[in-house]
Amino acid sequence: MINIGIVVQRYGSDVIGGAETLARNVAERLLRQGFRVTVFTTCAKDYLTWRNEYPAGESILKGVRIKRFPVTRERDIKKFNSFSEEFFPAAAAGRDETKWFAEQGPFCPDLIQELAAAQKGIDLFFFFTYLYYPTVEGIKAVSKPVILFPTAHDEPPIHLRAMGEVFRRPQALFFLTRAEMDLVSRLFAPPGRMRLVRTGLDIHPDVDDKPFRRRYLLIAPYLLYAGRIEKGKGLEEVYKYYSALKNEAYVDLVLIGKKLMDIPASQGLKYLGYVSESDKLAAFKGAVCSLQPSPLESLSITTLESFSVQTPVLVNRRCPALLEHVTASSGGLAYDNEEEFLAGFRQLYRRPGLRKRMGAKGLEYVRSYYSWDAVLAEIKKGIDEILAE
Repeated sequence: MINIGIVVQRYGSDVIGGAETLARNVAERLLRQGFRVTVFTTCAKDYLTWRNEYPAGESILKGVRIKRFPVTRERDIKKFNSFSEEFFPAAAAGRDETKWFAEQGPFCPDLIQELAAAQKGIDLFFFFTYLYYPTVEGIKAVSKPVILFPTAHDEPPIHLRAMGEVFRRPQALFFLTRAEMDLVSRLFAPPGRMRLVRTGLDIHPDVDDKPFRRRYLLIAPYLLYAGRIEKGKGLEEVYKYYSALKNEAYVDLVLIGKKLMDIPASQGLKYLGYVSESDKLAAFKGAVCSLQPSPLESLSITTLESFSVQTPVLVNRRCPALLEHVTASSGGLAYDNEEEFLAGFRQLYRRPGLRKRMGAKGLEYVRSYYSWDAVLAEIKKGIDEILAE
């Protein structure tokens, strides 16, 4: 039996985050395929503070063995952001990258020591997300073969000197989009195999949105944003564009997800909080279109979820991964400014036939490229190639 070690900064059924959800899905599905899987992670649940909330030690979740280690330094996100604002503009030669990664966290030296000690019983490690301390230091600590899911986009940390080893050490890199793979290839020319693996999605095309709309009193047509409500997600622009949009259409803007920034008080703007998975899919189903305004995404699972219930997506053109999704699928439109945002909305709002055709194209795209059977076949092929060497 092949022993797989999975390293990720947070792990749990109640952990919210794209890379963390991907790690959990891969761990559980590899286990069902006959692999022995051990997850190495921290006790943190919240990615802003890295506060220890899970108990340290071993546990089991859906058959997957988990080994958790305490974070020794909580993060004050305001102080860290101020530090980063000074750090990145500074000359590269004068920057202490080790300090930045320790401050970025989750700082967990015991986890790194355990990786070095436990690797005797591991045939191959998966690391998820290039950005955090467990990956940057963990990759150095192990001598066994490594596969990295970078979940990368073009942001300041990817240009740090330390990233050379992070991206060149693995025997293989698995990517979620072609845009992500092209970025890493251009920046690092990694010697390891590069494979476009994507991720899997459970498809529920027959979702009924009517009970959801009744429960939340959604009478008017609406645009939907689903995801973390925080700075850096492009929402400030959306609020501005929505103010202009209200002058020409009776339409609400509905937000669902964890609120990490203030939401302006505006008629028609409705924050529903964190909702269940079934309500989230129903929210997508009932929308005129969903919005993905973030300029920095390596995948955007919410875009794929919207496609899966045949709802078109209006995306930020400045994000290569999002532009790839709507271009390859013909399941949505892209904007770069207020005029393009309003024009895209008008097309989808006023032309229900176009909206229906785009929705069908989005579903076809997800079924063709984001089924778990196809993704697992690619992952297993990559594992076999590395272990055969």
